[in-house]
Amino acid sequence: MRSFEHAFNVVLEADEAVPAPAAAPKSDKEAMAQTLTSTTPQDFDIQSPGREKLVDHVKAEQGTKLREWVSKIDEFIGFLNGTDANSMQVQLHAAPCDSIFEDIARSEKKKIARLAAELSSLSESLKGYLISSNDR
Repeated sequence: MRSFEHAFNVVLEADEAVPAPAAAPKSDKEAMAQTLTSTTPQDFDIQSPGREKLVDHVKAEQGTKLREWVSKIDEFIGFLNGTDANSMQVQLHAAPCDSIFEDIARSEKKKIARLAAELSSLSESLKGYLISSNDR
């Protein structure tokens, strides 16, 4: 029994000799500072642009792209169903009898007009989005 008591006391005294572990870090920066050797946590701090600036930049780019789309769609609507001499409908309706253009005008004029109307509707919807994005 004596040898067991002696061994038990040795174990208890050994635990007292071991230094207590360091206090747990309270923040991520403290934990980082404890693991770094030649740098400081401040070396890793960065200045990033605010979310508002990024959102404003993206909105400006998208607004520019949307205006470009609307312009191209409107240009194509003018090509299909405009009133100038270069539009498809004017050229088809001015075609002489028994020509390819006259056949196209007779059979496809409704499709061309319907396509121009759909594109016009899309253009107006996109313009609405553009206006609503400027209001925000």
